[in-house]
Parts: sequence; C-alpha cells; structure tokens
Amino acid sequence: MKNLKRQLMFVLALACFAGAAEARRNELRHEDIFVAKGATSGDVVTDKSITVDGVLDGDAVSVGGASVTVNGEITGDLISLGGTVNVPGSVKSDIISIGGPVNVSGKVGGDITDIGAKVELSGTGQVDGDISSLGGTVVKGEKSVHKGQTQNFDVRALRTTLPRVLKILRYTSGHENIDNPWLAGGLIGGLVGLGLFLIFSVLVTGVILLLLPAVFFPKNVENAAAAISGDIWRACGIGALIMVCLFPGLLVLVVSVMGIPLVPFALILAAAAAVLGLSAFSVVLQQRFFEGIKKAGPVTLYGKVATGYAIMAGLLFFGKLIPFIGGILSLIGAMLMAFGVMMGLGSVWMTKMGSRAYVPAQQPAAQPVVPPAAAAQPAPQQDLPPAKPE
Repeated sequence: MKNLKRQLMFVLALACFAGAAEARRNELRHEDIFVAKGATSGDVVTDKSITVDGVLDGDAVSVGGASVTVNGEITGDLISLGGTVNVPGSVKSDIISIGGPVNVSGKVGGDITDIGAKVELSGTGQVDGDISSLGGTVVKGEKSVHKGQTQNFDVRALRTTLPRVLKILRYTSGHENIDNPWLAGGLIGGLVGLGLFLIFSVLVTGVILLLLPAVFFPKNVENAAAAISGDIWRACGIGALIMVCLFPGLLVLVVSVMGIPLVPFALILAAAAAVLGLSAFSVVLQQRFFEGIKKAGPVTLYGKVATGYAIMAGLLFFGKLIPFIGGILSLIGAMLMAFGVMMGLGSVWMTKMGSRAYVPAQQPAAQPVVPPAAAAQPAPQQDLPPAKPE
C-alpha cells in the first residue's frame, strides 16, 4: 500500500508537469549535469541526474526521476521530480521533492517540501526552515539540527506546499511569472487531487475501523445507539466520568505490582469501547441529520455508521481547506467526534458493551386526580325493594 501511494503520487505529479516540460523542450537539457569542484555554474534544468561538487549559482531542477547529489553548494532552490535528493553539502534556499526521498547530512538554509516520500536528517545535518512531508515521514538523527517546524501528513501543509511547488513552472513554462493558465490550472488540480487522495485514505481508514463493530457485533451497536437516543444526557454524564477516571485508574494499575499486567488489557478494553461507542454515535448522528433535513437516510446499519462518520470527518478535514469559515467547520467536526466518543463510552457502560438492550428508567405511575366537587358529593343510594308483610 505504501509503494502504491508513492507511485500514484509520482504519476499524478508527472501528469501535471508533462505538458509544461514539453512546452520548453528546447531549453530542457537531456544529459547528466556535473559541476566539478572549483567550478561554477548557473541555473540548470535537466531530465537526468545532477551532481554538484563545486558551486551552482542559481536553481537546480531535475524532472526525469534521476538523483540529485549536492556535495558542494547550491545558492538557489533545488527541485526534484521523482528522484532521490542527497545533500552532504549546502543548499541555501528551498528543497522541493515530489515522489523521491530527501537525505540531508549537510545544511539547508530554507524549507524542505516533500510529497510522497521520506525526509531524513542524518549525522550533523541542519535545516533552518520548515519541513513539510505529505504522505511520507520525517526522521531526525540525534545530532541533527532543525530550527523550523515539522508538518507531517497534515492537510494544512498544502497551503505552504502549493506556492513552493509552483516554482517548477518557472522552468517548464518559459516565464518567470506564471502566465499560462492551463499549466497553472493543471498543477493546482494535481495538488488538489493529491490532497483529496490523502484525505480519502484517512476517511477510508476511519470508516473501516468504525464498521468493524457493525459487521461483527451489529446488535451491540444498535443497543448502544438506543441508549444514546433514549437518554442522551445520562450517556454524556457517564461518558465524561469515564474519561475523567480513565487515566487515574491506569496510574493506579501502573503503581501496583499486581496491576501492571492488567494495563494492556485495560487499554484494549477502553479502545474497543471507544470504537463501539463512536460507531453507535454515528448511527444517532446521521439519524438526527436526516430528520433535520427531512430526507430519508440509509437503511442498513453499515450505511448509517459510514454516513455518520462521514459527516464528522468531512467537517474536520475539508474545513482545513476552506478559508475563513474552514476553521469553524473543523472545530465543529472535532467537537462532534469528542462528544461522540464521550457519549459512546457512556452508552457502552449503560448497555454492558452493548450486550444488553437499553431499558429506560421506569417512571412512577400517576395517581388519578379526583375533582374536589366530585369528592364532596355523597354516594348515591340505591332504592331497596319494599319489604313483604309477614
């Protein structure tokens, strides 16, 4: 799955830039670039490998999937499409890599943006700017130095990634400023597609996790959902109490010799209860949602769980891509998930992990009220038959 993601990201990026590279065929070099030690070169754009032992005074761009190695110094940006980037030397500006890993054992004065691969700081490697890795990982050695911030697998990193990757169009459209709307639109569309692919991966993972209780324990999910619908405030209160007491309870187990072996089981039980409870809350959420819009919702339990989760996750993730009101939407989605877990834990407690049907509390039977006037009237006397003479 990991290799499939990387290949898909590479194909997506390659499709975005293929037409642009064709537009500047005459300026794109088709040979390996080597800057010898003591030599100086200007801007370089090639579809082969780049090796810099001297000084490259400008930007270095490799769009053919070949490796880029910097033993000397690059004063501008380093941009690579599909190849491995190794920096034992120095890059004074930014590094942008799509579909290939970045290894830094030297110094990078700007930011590092990598899509679909790993960013690794080894040895005494130093990065002064931020590191953004979409669909990859960031690994830092013990002696490495990173002065900026790290954004790993975060949709918000698209906001910083997009303007940096747009720099590639300077070398593929033939203009310093992007004035080709078709190329810019294709690149933006490709990055949006990449972001949607990452979001889709997260959504699918969450849906699969929440569908497990519905598949294997459907009755338990239905019982927990009925408890939330029947007494939502009681479920909320019990769930809040469980969340407050969970960590102190684990701490008590940790400090006890006999309780230490029980810690893993307690964590597994808490996780299973949270997943079951959130699955039940998803059923209730989608039911209230479709009642509010006066539409018919899903019929099957699987559809109800998936729809409820999609409402929460959609607000949480897509809100990060929408300006102005996106923050409010993300906050609403996060709050729904938090309350869903809390109410779910309460419902699971009320139904003994969903094994018992929810029975609402019995209300005392109301006594019939007799009007005062009716109570004051004497009981009517029955007419007795006349006595027979003896």
